[in-house]
Amino acid sequence: MKKIALFRNVNGSPEFVDRFDTMKEASDCVASIVDGEDDVTVFDFTTEEQEYTDIIERVKSYADACDVLGVPQLDEKAMLSAGFRPDEIARRKLETITAALNEGWKPDWNNTDEYKYYPWFYIEPGKGKDPDGNPNGANAGLSSANTSGAASSSNTNIGSRLCFHDRRTAFYAGNTFTDLYAAILVEKF
Repeated sequence: MKKIALFRNVNGSPEFVDRFDTMKEASDCVASIVDGEDDVTVFDFTTEEQEYTDIIERVKSYADACDVLGVPQLDEKAMLSAGFRPDEIARRKLETITAALNEGWKPDWNNTDEYKYYPWFYIEPGKGKDPDGNPNGANAGLSSANTSGAASSSNTNIGSRLCFHDRRTAFYAGNTFTDLYAAILVEKF
């Protein structure tokens, strides 16, 4: 499917803003940015029609996220032998997945009007499994319950590097990469 990609010139280089279905939607976005910011004009923006496949269709695994970003996969064996814990490796994988799913969007923590979303999980006590796959009452199962905007809240259980630009993507990440989120959120005994 074709989309209109909007770019903003920042310090001489184009920075991706968003994708739109129509040129009118892109123009409306430019108008709202120009109205809300000083020193910005319509001449700071360019558009490009691009063939686009939804990022959710392209990122189904950590390996897919690495491919989208053009980065190598982590060498988990080397990291473990260097003293990294499994939760640290999972967090790094989630940072890569989040960056790929956000397609260049980075949260502006100075902008309290910008919504930031993260998966919200429901923890079920006694639903965990030991390394052999046997039920273990000491651990907890994790399921994505919903998403929540983080801009107005001072607490976040996942971290700012793992937030998303929209609810749909946060919900997808929480449901698709539950094992990685469980590795960083649920302490294993």
